[in-house]
This record gives sequence, C-alpha cells and structure tokens, in this order.
Amino acid sequence: MQSANPAGLHRATVAEVHLSNLQHNVKALRSLLKPGVQLMAVVKADAYGHGALPCTQAMLDAGADTLGVGIVSEGIELREQGVQAPIQVLIGIFPDEIDELIQHNLTTTLYSRSLAETLSQRAGLLGKEAGVHVKVDTGMGRLGIAPDQLPGLVEFIAGLKNIRIESIFTHFSSADHADPGFTLKQMKCFQASLDALKKAKFDIPLAHCANSAALLQFPESQYDLVRPGIALYGALPAPGLAPVIESLTAKHREFSLIPVMQWKTRILTINSLPKGSPVSYGKKFVTQRDSRIATLPVGYADGLDRLLTHRMQVLVRGHKLPQVGTICMDMCMVDVTDCAEAQEGDEVVLFGQQGEETLTADEMATQAETIPYEILCGVGKRVPRIYLP
Repeated sequence: MQSANPAGLHRATVAEVHLSNLQHNVKALRSLLKPGVQLMAVVKADAYGHGALPCTQAMLDAGADTLGVGIVSEGIELREQGVQAPIQVLIGIFPDEIDELIQHNLTTTLYSRSLAETLSQRAGLLGKEAGVHVKVDTGMGRLGIAPDQLPGLVEFIAGLKNIRIESIFTHFSSADHADPGFTLKQMKCFQASLDALKKAKFDIPLAHCANSAALLQFPESQYDLVRPGIALYGALPAPGLAPVIESLTAKHREFSLIPVMQWKTRILTINSLPKGSPVSYGKKFVTQRDSRIATLPVGYADGLDRLLTHRMQVLVRGHKLPQVGTICMDMCMVDVTDCAEAQEGDEVVLFGQQGEETLTADEMATQAETIPYEILCGVGKRVPRIYLP
C-alpha cells in the first residue's frame, strides 16, 4: 500500500485508488479498438483526481500509447518524474508557455496562425522542433479552426520551419446523448475536413476524435487514435450509457469497466438524540424519532458538495444509511439508528463497495445534479490517496 499525502499526515478520510482496476479498464477499452488504433490515456486534472503519476505509470504498463494533459504544468510534472511517452497539451497554450513546452518535449493543440508562427520562431531559437496537433471545430464552439479555414492553416504551418504536424483532431460535444444526430454530423464534418486535406495533398500522420462516449457508442469514430478519459477511471460519461456498457459486455467477454477510486472515512462519534432534536446548521433536519446520529470527519472542504445534503447515502457495516443535516466544511452526519451495531471507528464508504453493497461516483453525481467528472476531480487534495496494486 502506497500513500500519496504530501503533508505526511494520517487521516481517517482517504481515497483508495486501485491500480489493477485502472489497468483492467485500459485493457478493456483497448479490446474495442481496431488493429493499429492507438490509445491516448487522458490524465489531465491529476488523472481526474486519482493522482497523475501513479495512474500514468499503471496505464502505460497496461498498454496506453500516448498521454493527454490539460495544461503545460501537468505535462512538465510527468516529464520531471521520468515519463517519456508522448504527451499532448489538449487545451492549447499561451505564447509565454512555449519555451517550457518545447524544453520538456511536449506537443500542443494548435488552431491559429499567430501561435504557429511564434512556435516556429521560439523553436528555432532553442534549436528544437515543436510538435503540434491542429484542432478543427466541428460543432463544439470552443477551440479549433473553422473547417473551411483548415487547409489554409495547414498550408501555412507546412511553410514554417521547426514545426511538425502530428495530428488533425476534433472533439465531440454530445457523444454521450441518446440522439446520435449531432455526433454523426460532427463526424461527417471531420471526415470532410480530412478529405479536403487529402485533396490538397497534405500528409497528416494521425486523425483522432473519439472521447470516452464516442469510443463506447460510435466504433466508426476511432480513426487512428482514441482519447478516453472518464471511462479509464471506471465511471460513465452519462447515466444513459449504462445499456451501452451492458451490450458491449455481452459482445466482448473481456469487456467491463470497474471503478478505480473508493472514498472512505470512519465514524468519529455517535450521539444519541431524542425525537425533535435539530442536527447541523440551519436546523434543516430534525429527528422524527429517538435517533443515533454519527458524525463523520469529511465535509465540503474535502469535496463532499453541500448539494448532497439530505440526498446521499453512505455504507456502514454493509447497510445503506442516509446522510442528515447540512454538510459542513469538515464534517457531516449520518443517521445510523437502523444499524444498531454501528460503532465509533467503523469504516464508512462514501462511494465504493462494502460487503454486498455498492455506491458509485455516478450515483453521487446524479444526487448532486452534476457529472461524475466533477465528483472525482472534486475529491480534495487534503484527502490522502492510498494506492493499491
């Protein structure tokens, strides 16, 4: 068992990261790929809250080909820890980040002539070459060159020194929706963009567009490389994809996705309160019977959103029990009246498995009216990560 806790402090509240589950998910997603298709493991946002370096090492060992980070500093951190695999900065960079990008052998998303020109100049001064991934906006409306301007941008880049185009790519906005219409429209636009480049006789090494949802729902979106993120960590991009997972499991015996993180704490104390007793700030919960109320040392400063107040459950001794009272900065309360055997010091699972029962980050996301990405990324830095093989 390896702990990642910079302060070196012990806490009852921890996030267990099961690296074998992570590697299982990499292999499961690879089993869906056509021959020759590469897999980029997206490890931005500290590997979606799981810890970038341990997760990166585990995924590369399991067969990931390349890595995707959100910002330059995330790529630098991996390089300084000895990671040699190709790393793409997915959201692009500012001009003042160019030197660090080049010096650490990172590649960047590119969608403007001005940045391309500055990259070329800086790379020349450093005596190096900069790799770029040209992004075309097929309907996301966020980053990317317009499709009709793509050939001109690629021609401009081809005329610059010290730059190499590594790929053309795009990003889907709605691949997790039940209606495939807009995703198919984006895919058609992307293919037309690639066809225009081919007609202009530009040689593009790689094309990619598939995120987790597209990889699961649209096999035709694989192209040369896929970019799964949330699926690597065993969560779904959207609840509606559960039937898709079931269908894939039925078709591919080796396919399944397993949650990688379990969030746990322990009961700090149990108070016996008579009927009519208020609990926590604002008296938003009042006991309707003589009750046993457990206090847990975890709160919104740890990433347990106040929106979960009175909506979530936890696991204690294999029982699902309701959270009660307003969630506080460092604490929250649970009604353990129906679990007579509950004691101070008992393990409590916020999401994960205990006995025969399971609570998932996906369920917590639904309760908080958000997505599992935010739940996983939101587990705070003061929650130690415990890495299990």
